[in-house]
Amino acid sequence: MRLMKVMTVGVKRIGCSDWGLVISIINRLFEDHEHFIVFRKADGKTVVTDGNDNHLVTVDKPLFSETVWAVYGNDGKVQYYTFMLPDEY
Repeated sequence: MRLMKVMTVGVKRIGCSDWGLVISIINRLFEDHEHFIVFRKADGKTVVTDGNDNHLVTVDKPLFSETVWAVYGNDGKVQYYTFMLPDEY
């Protein structure tokens, strides 16, 4: 199965400074069975945590201007992460 990315309107609106890096992070964390990933801007960097606020990685640049959640899904045909703003959940 192929891992795809889906974005909500909010994430499309704010954009991302480096989708290639975000996809690399997602692919790596998917291998570690992380199904809920949070990207949070902090002091000019991006802190990536799991759904329980456990630190996973820090990126030396902001990737999103707001906190973004990436939530794993699988419909039996496609595996995907939905990128959304917390208020879009």
